[in-house]
Amino acid sequence: MAKDGRQHTKKCAAAALAVAALVAAAACGPAPFAFVLGALVCWACQRLATKKRGDLVPLSTPAASPAKGQAMPAAKPETQDEGAQPAAPASSSPADGAAVPDTEEAPAPAAPERDPHEELDDLVLRSSNVIASLADLVRHGDAPADLRALVERSGLLGWSGAPRVEAKMLQRSGHWWLYAADELPDADYDRMLAAELLLNLTDDLHYQASSVNGSAPADVAALDDRIARILGAVDGLDPFGAPDESTTFLAQGAEEGGEWAARLAIADFAESLPAPLRVAVSFQVNIADGLTVVDVEVPRPQVFVSVASDEAGRAAWSRSYAMRLCLALGRGAFGASGRIERVVVNGHEHGTRTPVISIDLTRSGLDRLRDELRALLVGELPQGLGIRWYATADGRLAPVDPIMTVWDDAVAPLSRWEGVEENHLPAPDAVAVATKSRAVSDLGINEKFVRIEAWNEAAGWLGASTRRAVAAFEARRQKATDRTVAEACERVSRALVDGDIDVFDRQSMALLFVEGGELATTVRDAALRINGKPGHTAEEVEDVLARLDAALEPASQTARYEDDTENVFRYFNSTAERVRYNLEADDNGRELQLVPDEYYAAHAQAAQLLVALGRHEEALAHAREDVRIAPYTTDAALTEVRCLEELSRVHEAVDVLELAIERASNVREMSICFYRLAFMEWKLGRGRTSVACYQRAMELHECVRDRAARELADVLAADKRLGKLSREEARETIVAEGIPYGDVEGLRTMMRDAAVACADAGLLSAARPLAGVLLEAGNDDALLDVYTSLVPTRP
Repeated sequence: MAKDGRQHTKKCAAAALAVAALVAAAACGPAPFAFVLGALVCWACQRLATKKRGDLVPLSTPAASPAKGQAMPAAKPETQDEGAQPAAPASSSPADGAAVPDTEEAPAPAAPERDPHEELDDLVLRSSNVIASLADLVRHGDAPADLRALVERSGLLGWSGAPRVEAKMLQRSGHWWLYAADELPDADYDRMLAAELLLNLTDDLHYQASSVNGSAPADVAALDDRIARILGAVDGLDPFGAPDESTTFLAQGAEEGGEWAARLAIADFAESLPAPLRVAVSFQVNIADGLTVVDVEVPRPQVFVSVASDEAGRAAWSRSYAMRLCLALGRGAFGASGRIERVVVNGHEHGTRTPVISIDLTRSGLDRLRDELRALLVGELPQGLGIRWYATADGRLAPVDPIMTVWDDAVAPLSRWEGVEENHLPAPDAVAVATKSRAVSDLGINEKFVRIEAWNEAAGWLGASTRRAVAAFEARRQKATDRTVAEACERVSRALVDGDIDVFDRQSMALLFVEGGELATTVRDAALRINGKPGHTAEEVEDVLARLDAALEPASQTARYEDDTENVFRYFNSTAERVRYNLEADDNGRELQLVPDEYYAAHAQAAQLLVALGRHEEALAHAREDVRIAPYTTDAALTEVRCLEELSRVHEAVDVLELAIERASNVREMSICFYRLAFMEWKLGRGRTSVACYQRAMELHECVRDRAARELADVLAADKRLGKLSREEARETIVAEGIPYGDVEGLRTMMRDAAVACADAGLLSAARPLAGVLLEAGNDDALLDVYTSLVPTRP
């Protein structure tokens, strides 16, 4: 899973901030006030620089250490006496024109003391091979003492063929996350995690010690005891910080303790947990039944090579860590919603979903387990009902049967992901407000759904003979209220009677029933013939076109998908498009009917083939039919733009692109429209606007970034009067031309409101794609976890 990264809070930055505050205070107030303000800012910045992991304070002797998992007392900060006066300045600046007295030159300020730990942060962040860089640092004697000890214990200096990994500092947890470009075999993955662990332990040890006096005291406990205190407190860890701006935005409008809020809270807790190893989770929530299941990756014994010198000790720590991590996530799940009454946590090793530990928790049971664990030695785990784990002879955790899985029907019945197309119940109030839906079915986009449902109903009573199957389809046809279902029954019955299909070939029967019409078959064949092979002759293209025209003819003759006084016929490529259409379009109270995929696809294919043949006016007619039925589908607009471009009707193409930007339902489509608009503006001689549009396209999404950068470079090379613009200059240029800038924040808010309302209403088949649009608009680890939880996972 890709991870957000950030730099550490640096002491030097804190010091610079403090100096700036002192200067500002001196400029705006009397000296005593300025000093007090400056002293307070200095103290606050020192706390920011040292309080990265919370105040885990080492005690002077091991005997004074608290029980494992117990919260550590916070250190009382040492502050300057508020009555103290600032030292006199070394010199004063004379007034303009005044004589400058002879004075000795003030001594140069002392160079700031090196901070090896801060240098370590920079080294790790900038390294393209973290393990090799750590080895190099230790060999040259510049490593902090704790890091040196952990590296030497791990045997990292002697690793042969160690994986090449890089590092990110996670925003939410404040801990390191190491990653490789490619999937690693188990042994190398464990080495990567071993390096991740020793880096995070080094950080924790450093900030644990520096929270006493700002530097490591000489009488800290032995390294083993200090590490044990960190690892032994995992089950009691709290998030590294308060929910960030992204989480706060995503939570707005959610029902307290409801489906969306609970999923987001669990995700944010897991991503913010400052555990010394990565917390990689997936989960499922069923608020109605008060149930949550969490899967988490737990480390294998070899990961603890820097913590224990022998295999038995490493295995003991891996068992203890797995249990404590599961309990921590149980705490997070219960804290996510007061309606969650039961949490099952499964810990599995990397590369498999089979758990090696499975725990069934209630709120009171969780507290009892944590109390029991505190009294046990490292590696000893509680046993009893609701706890499944088994250790092999070498101490490793062995696979066990999960108490419940994330795909278990109890927590994730597939009925929760049923399509909305045939759900004609009134939309819940929050859904009606967020999506302007009168009925739940107003969120639907899949015209095939009615036939899918009819097939699923029919499949159970078809029997084992052609006669019985034909009779069943005939009975279903007679009671069908949907025209396409009646046609499907007739189509399959005829194929069975003619011997074109076997009654036991249910897969072929299903395909024929759901999308076996003449138009759908022609579109599939055209895609295979044209898109599947390069280099087509004009005769081949003409033949495909003739077949498409013939297949489209019945719909054209009957005006099957023409709007009338009672109905509008629309096609949507995504749920996000449907939501935006609902909110912005005015159908004058008419009923919206969904257009089949194959009708839209047939016109798109015809336009593509006619452009290839140079018959651009004919192509434009097909493209505009798609725009009519799919006014919020960006692909349709782009096809129209291509036809207009070939006809040199560039001003019209610009108008189409500007409207498409306003209607785009995701940032990727917005980016593509700006990319195409940049070229059109260049063709119209508007060089500066073209540059601004290229830059906006690159800013919005990576999908066109490389191509846009190359074309922008060509534009700048061809016209020396042009140059790159600042972000603000580009925005001003776009707005000045009357081009919509692309309201990303408005789009995010629209999709968030819809996703939240649908999730809380239990409409997960609609909530999932809307969450996906949010994720594309701004990559976020917690949102990715929420999105994953909205997918109907099955093994």
